[in-house]
Amino acid sequence: MVGREMLALYLLSPGLLWISGWNMVEAGMRLRKVSQLPCVLEIPLDPSVALEKEPRLQWQHIQLVVSSSESQTLPHQANGDTFLLYDKAGVLLPHVDEAMEKLECRMNHYLTANTQIMWPGLPRRQAQLPTWYLVTLNDADNKFRITTFCFQPADPAQGPGPAPLSGVFSLYTKASDVQVKLQGTVLLSCGFTVDHTPEAEAVDVTWIFRQKGGWHREVLKYAGKQGQVTHLHQQAEAFPSEIPRGNASIRLTNVGVKDQGSYFCSVSVAGLHGQLSIDVAVVEAPKVTLSPQTPALTLEEGEEQKLACHVSRYFPLEAHVQWLREPIEGRMLPEAVRNVIFSNHRQSGDETYSFSSYFLLTASRRDDGVRYTCRVEHEGLRFPIRKSITIRVTERSGPELWLFLILSVILIALLGCLLKNWHQVRSTGKRKPY
Repeated sequence: MVGREMLALYLLSPGLLWISGWNMVEAGMRLRKVSQLPCVLEIPLDPSVALEKEPRLQWQHIQLVVSSSESQTLPHQANGDTFLLYDKAGVLLPHVDEAMEKLECRMNHYLTANTQIMWPGLPRRQAQLPTWYLVTLNDADNKFRITTFCFQPADPAQGPGPAPLSGVFSLYTKASDVQVKLQGTVLLSCGFTVDHTPEAEAVDVTWIFRQKGGWHREVLKYAGKQGQVTHLHQQAEAFPSEIPRGNASIRLTNVGVKDQGSYFCSVSVAGLHGQLSIDVAVVEAPKVTLSPQTPALTLEEGEEQKLACHVSRYFPLEAHVQWLREPIEGRMLPEAVRNVIFSNHRQSGDETYSFSSYFLLTASRRDDGVRYTCRVEHEGLRFPIRKSITIRVTERSGPELWLFLILSVILIALLGCLLKNWHQVRSTGKRKPY
């Protein structure tokens, strides 16, 4: 296994300490197979002594020394707040040298209801049962989440600090929050490792889908004894041959709005039941069109024209639309158009939304060459969409021009009549040859 340097971890989430004074590991350094990180231990309070308004948990800040070797021991100066964890499952160590300020470590008791976990390698008959813990390592950028089952033997600890922990079963995902386009396909990552090669029939996997409000249903089940996958949702697909090797991921196809929610991956091995959640959100970027659909529009001075921006087929509902007036002079900042009207939201059969934003423009000479832009922001867009139309304004035709045109038509008509009469008179006055 690749070694690791002694690492520092800065925990920034609420309730965690800022640990300073440690050196960060730089690229190219040779790493040892030990890592140290601050962690928070959740300790349940005794309900008989806890006050009603106090939390049922208390938090203790500890140091967690993670090692790949069982020969590792704690320093002599270690106190009761330092725990040694043998990463026998081999998942924690490769991840603790990520960006230190973005990692969060939590440790809590795993309750066994005073029953013995028949884990391979543990003595079958003990006067006192070992204590089980869950160690969770979470990346703030949603790159991964790891949960490791650890046991602490009931025998008195040898040396300073508490008895060492052994991490024997890890469950992990690459992303606990994923986004997918409407009718798209998404992979929900769920992997696991154990400190031994489990029997194929000893692994059971269940995927459960839960919507907001509590409604839930099973999506997929894998029974290790039968080696069979039961698909309870036609859009979910598993990889049966990969499950015994630690890959319990599923693929969702043709995802709709109704499919967004929390998906829980549950893996059971030798009496331990691990679970992690992945939140799936449907995000569909809007389509934007302008009306009139032309890059440039010519108006007479004083003419009124409705400019509309149609935002369609997007999800979720929140979208921000703004009309901007951008003068021809490039140095002038654009200004927001006032008196803009928004239509009601319309929902289509696929549950996407549409609406329009428009205003009435009365053309003036100051609008000549001005560009009006509809700017749309939505979480499905990496950058805002901008649709523009340039206005050209011409002088309005005055009453004098109309009078001139009318008089010209009348004069032309009179002239035509006179020419016709003159031609008739001339034809009548000609002398006949007989």
